[in-house]
Amino acid sequence: MYQPPAGNRKPPRSMITAGILIAILAVVTIVAAFTVMQLPDPVTDQGKDIDLLYQPVLAISLIVFFGVTAAIIYALFRFRRTGPEIPEQVHGNNKLEFTWTAIPILILVGLFIPSFILVLDLKTPPADDEVDITVEAVGHQWWWEFIYPDDGVRVQVTPPNYDDLTPPTMVVPVGKTVRVIVRSTDVIHSFYFPHSLYKLQAVPGNLNEMHFRISPENVGTYSGQCYQFCGTRHADMLFIVDAVSEADYERWLSEAQAAQGVIPAASEAVSAPGGGN
Repeated sequence: MYQPPAGNRKPPRSMITAGILIAILAVVTIVAAFTVMQLPDPVTDQGKDIDLLYQPVLAISLIVFFGVTAAIIYALFRFRRTGPEIPEQVHGNNKLEFTWTAIPILILVGLFIPSFILVLDLKTPPADDEVDITVEAVGHQWWWEFIYPDDGVRVQVTPPNYDDLTPPTMVVPVGKTVRVIVRSTDVIHSFYFPHSLYKLQAVPGNLNEMHFRISPENVGTYSGQCYQFCGTRHADMLFIVDAVSEADYERWLSEAQAAQGVIPAASEAVSAPGGGN
């Protein structure tokens, strides 16, 4: 009977199937990496730093995922049991065990250092003289109230009309450092607008603080909401971040103060006795 030369033998059908599955896995992994696993486009300086760290973490994670899953697929088809015989049993290999222990440790240490630096930056409040705007984000069941303590302006003091919901708007100037003090009057809420890539819990009795600077080229409106389930109308606990130019922010602030009957601090100083001299 004719036997084809060893160099011309076709691979077994099972290995062809394994190769197809591994190719499909590679395509799915690559497509997912560039689509569903991407974060929203960051608009803050801090969000850009988070995204800069996320991309290599994602790449390393997907490489490990693909390598492990492809090896499992290969092993399932290459070493599947076809008869009563038991394959050779390997009880230990010091070199392999050292390798698959050392590599994850090196990866984790390499990821820990930049992650720690980033978290330290996010959690370290800027000095008072570096803060341009302070806003208090107060969580209620079920709406957000925004207070500008230095300017006397309050946004959404009472519950909104849920039958015709218009989310409250936190107006901030681009190119300025904004400090947001997050707190709650009742239960735990979570303050987050996705384009910041950073959320913060609003915990009753606690004052939590975050800071960000929206880049000047990112003028626009960005949706946000509570990301901690907090009761019946949790889904209605929405808000808007309106990033405007400094001139537009000053205009909005003046109009809000006039509408709420707030006298600007500068005007009070001028109207005080001797203030005009």
